[in-house]
Amino acid sequence: MRPSLWAGLFIAGVLSVPALAADFTVPPAPKHYVTDNAGALSSATQATVDGELKAYEKATGHQVIVWIGDTTEDVPLETWTGETAHQWHVGRRGKDDGAVLFMFMSDHKVRIEVGHGLEGSLTDADASRIIRDDIVPRMKANDPNGAVSSGVAAMLTTITPSYAGVTPPPAQENTVPPAVSGFVLAMIGFFGLFVLFFMIVVVVLAARKSGPAAKKEMKGSTFWSSGGGGSSSSGGSDDSSSSDDDFSSGGGDFGGGGASGSW
Repeated sequence: MRPSLWAGLFIAGVLSVPALAADFTVPPAPKHYVTDNAGALSSATQATVDGELKAYEKATGHQVIVWIGDTTEDVPLETWTGETAHQWHVGRRGKDDGAVLFMFMSDHKVRIEVGHGLEGSLTDADASRIIRDDIVPRMKANDPNGAVSSGVAAMLTTITPSYAGVTPPPAQENTVPPAVSGFVLAMIGFFGLFVLFFMIVVVVLAARKSGPAAKKEMKGSTFWSSGGGGSSSSGGSDDSSSSDDDFSSGGGDFGGGGASGSW
């Protein structure tokens, strides 16, 4: 076979690799700010974050959405999310000020895609930090609701530092080992018993020293008394929910900005 033919076949093979990698069907453009195709989020979290992102677009014009799926299968993560974000056109036309938080539950992977217009305020380093500090630890703790809530809050306040329309990131669960907690509780209980014993001894000695009259007076007193202040808290239910077809892309574009991570 002639060398030129070998060269042609080699070039064709190399060029076909990206084509094969990108050969997948992009999902339909989302109609909500939060799309959960994997059933990872509670309905309350989904409605809350959806409302936050809708309010953020009204306040700033920037479009930020969340899309949760199961797997990219054999398509590389960055190829899948980059092509999908490009075809969805999140963000405003001419401003390209959109961002998408992608999560794939079976792959244990996360990707933040950032439009051209937001790459200065949500840099690759910012996206990496948000994934590392706000999303991955909560996903490792099996808390997708906290991961999405805190990740979105961090994205919005990074893009717009003055924005105050998001709920604070939920506190992570206490990671103190049970043995340590048990030891502390045992010490508190021991100290409480010691104080109680000391008080009884003091009262008995005082009664003996004061004589029968003091004993009679003490008998009628209310030394053993307990008062419990009951506190009631009512959790207001969030009745807000996203209406049908509440998200519509504005014609923005993406150029590969963002970061990836896994848990």
